[in-house]
Amino acid sequence: MGWDPAEVGRKPFLILSTQGGIRAPDGRPIALGYHTGHWEIGLLVQEAAEELRSLGMVPFAAYCSDPCDGRTQGTTGMFDSLAFRKRRGERVPRLIRSLPLRRGVLGVATCDRACPR
Repeated sequence: MGWDPAEVGRKPFLILSTQGGIRAPDGRPIALGYHTGHWEIGLLVQEAAEELRSLGMVPFAAYCSDPCDGRTQGTTGMFDSLAFRKRRGERVPRLIRSLPLRRGVLGVATCDRACPR
């Protein structure tokens, strides 16, 4: 995966976010995220990963995005919100458990409904 084998023995640390949307290196949008704040999450996760590396950790980054309730209000999409939260509530612990030797988990989200619980 591109890691120096000498670094693999460091303590693992999971960064779990609601990353969405893609920007080009110059900041131009390539694909939209469900929430406007999704753009900055990639930058926050990158900063967190760099800081964790400087502290001797091996950062892992995963995401579990969420639909936007605001976008779906008044449409049939709003009926998916609670069901999605329930599924995410099951998925997030699975993502966390998939890194059993982790030293910690840092959650980064744009909305109170998206925060890992």
